[in-house]
Amino acid sequence: MKNLPEKIKNLEKIKRKFIVPKFIYFRESEFKKNKEIILKKISKFFTKKTIIRSASFQEDNEISNAGKFLSIPNISSKNNLELEISIEKVFKSYKNKKSTDQYLFVQEYIDNADEVGVIFTADTKNSAPFRTINFNSTNDTSLITSGKSNGKIIYYFKNSKEIIKKNNLQKMEKVISNLENIFPNQFLDIEFLVTKKKIKILQVRNLYTDKIQKINFTKHLKDLEKKILKMTKETSQLIGKNRYFSTMTDWNPAEIIGLKPKTLALTMYKSLITDTIWSESRKELGYKDINKMPLLYSFLGTPFIDLRTDINSFLLDKHSENLQKKLIKFYFNEFKKKPYFYYDKIESKLVINCISLNSSKYRNILSKSNLNKREINIVINDYKELTENIILKLSDNIKKYKLGEKLFLKIKKSKNSTINKIFLLHNVCKNYGTLPFANIARMAFVGVEFLNSMSDLKIINNDEKKIFLESIHSISTEMKILLKQSKKSFLNKFGHLRPNTYEISNKNYKENYSIYFKNINKQKIDYKKFYFSKKQIQLINKNLNKEKFRKIDARKLINFIKKSITEREASKLFFTKIIDEIFSQLKILSDRIELDKRLIKHLDIYKILEFYEKFSHEDLDIQLKKDAFKNKKSYSHNQNYNLPNIIINKEDIYLFEENQASPTFITNKEVLSKFIHLKNISNTINLDNKIVCIENADPGFDFVFSHKIKGLITAFGGPNSHMSIRCNEFGIPAAIGVGDKKFQQLINYDTLFLDCKKKVISTV
Repeated sequence: MKNLPEKIKNLEKIKRKFIVPKFIYFRESEFKKNKEIILKKISKFFTKKTIIRSASFQEDNEISNAGKFLSIPNISSKNNLELEISIEKVFKSYKNKKSTDQYLFVQEYIDNADEVGVIFTADTKNSAPFRTINFNSTNDTSLITSGKSNGKIIYYFKNSKEIIKKNNLQKMEKVISNLENIFPNQFLDIEFLVTKKKIKILQVRNLYTDKIQKINFTKHLKDLEKKILKMTKETSQLIGKNRYFSTMTDWNPAEIIGLKPKTLALTMYKSLITDTIWSESRKELGYKDINKMPLLYSFLGTPFIDLRTDINSFLLDKHSENLQKKLIKFYFNEFKKKPYFYYDKIESKLVINCISLNSSKYRNILSKSNLNKREINIVINDYKELTENIILKLSDNIKKYKLGEKLFLKIKKSKNSTINKIFLLHNVCKNYGTLPFANIARMAFVGVEFLNSMSDLKIINNDEKKIFLESIHSISTEMKILLKQSKKSFLNKFGHLRPNTYEISNKNYKENYSIYFKNINKQKIDYKKFYFSKKQIQLINKNLNKEKFRKIDARKLINFIKKSITEREASKLFFTKIIDEIFSQLKILSDRIELDKRLIKHLDIYKILEFYEKFSHEDLDIQLKKDAFKNKKSYSHNQNYNLPNIIINKEDIYLFEENQASPTFITNKEVLSKFIHLKNISNTINLDNKIVCIENADPGFDFVFSHKIKGLITAFGGPNSHMSIRCNEFGIPAAIGVGDKKFQQLINYDTLFLDCKKKVISTV
């Protein structure tokens, strides 16, 4: 058995202790020499159907090739011609084979399975003690191993016996534990099926992953459980008893700063947006005043949005407490029914926060609640008034960030000390950058809601809506123009942008121009124009009157939609300039205190801001270095915990299920192409004619649109995310927000097929 491939060797080892569908194996050279004998043996050994499975030595590499080689199911054991063709196909699929001394095995095909799937006995990223069971109600395991189907995923802490029992996983866990006893000191990749409540093992392979330091996972998870329980039971001025947490709601931290941000990125995001600015914005626009409650919490390094705080912020103070309670109860009940549908679509699909031309959309949502007709009318009318007032506040917010531009330049040119400069820049960024941006972004959301309602009411069709969006002169269009005209002008306006705005270790466009823009798309820019017809203007006015909007007409509304979208991008561009300048000052500070540049990303912006107003006997350099080392250690530790994207109760941190995510598909196009996974961008990249895959993408990734890309796939994001807007604008086929698990499967393959019309992503 020494010279056998791992898959065959392992099955031989377990076949007497576990239920393993019977199998036979042979080398390619044997098959070529004794084809008829082997086919006869197969016919005699198997009574019904078979599956021809790969067993290449290449699958035994530390970089897993599982699922990359061909397996052909559902072949009759009596059909010699089909068997021969299939066997030869599987052998042919072994790329880079050095000889004919390669194996495959023929296995009994079970065609009445209830479930088929794959088990990883440890976390695939870091070997933490968490099981992953990925399964489908089908016979075809290749749907899981190839990434063609995400299936259902159960991820659980293996030492939590109570959770395992509660979720009826004892039988599965016993099989896994017994296999671990046979293969001690190994992490395993197990293919299985369940039929008539019996678990059958199809394959067992080594799961190659880095081993981690000793960590008391039980204690740390128990401490987090206590924290969540205390937060859930907390009494505050907020309406509602439920308290759920999500990584992709409202300000979408998973998309903007990632699932495990470093300290500087996390604290910058919190201090500039999710501590107080976000709620100040809601109050300024007329929503409920929730007294500057923080929106974001970090659990073992993963940022979560507090849904109770978030949903409260969309209520109205003028409504009675009873009405607010009814709304909150309804929103949470609906969310709990389809959490992975709503978690990145709360504002667009669930929570009433504005009213467009199509008020029936919001009435239909509320019809499922226990609000009576009078209360529904109150909600619709009051949010209608709020919407109209929001539209009228656009110019004030534009003026505010324009004033901020002057203040920024003044501070940037000043000879203030580094700490003072960072404090003053941070202050301007909050009050004149992220605050007006938050307001304008909300206005742009309202504008798009009106545009969608025009489509729903057949005032414009989908193609006209698309052309209208493409006709808006955006920052990305300007980037393309300047790239062709002048490198100097381009860098002067956009040189501060970087992939992942809050990550200081990512170089900006100015520092990394030759990498990001090595292959610029020289295609002629297609300027789209769209004009609403006289009839369409009349229809918009008719519906505005019908819905009793008194302060706006069709022309004002269309201008608002265009301007809010344009100014959202312009205000975002402004505040990211301040962030870039803060980073420049942090680098100057690190030189002054002789702090290793690699540690800047682990600094805490709150600690730095404290030095502006406090003096300590301990030297600044000692304090910052000590803090950076501590944060670096904490960051490294937190990488070992994979938490769910949604926490509804404390038990979710031990076990969570992830059904297939609901990505946002852009355009109706289909594309088959090689893909590139953009992660650490340090070398020259060629994105032309490729599907680009990015975990999370913000404005700093706009450089990808200067290349001739064929499509875009992101792990995180929703219908209103930055990349959805960009792909709509340029007509690029995309799947935004496929989910982390699906994304991790897709990036193991060379070629992807993206069909946006049918909403399908598959590997080739």
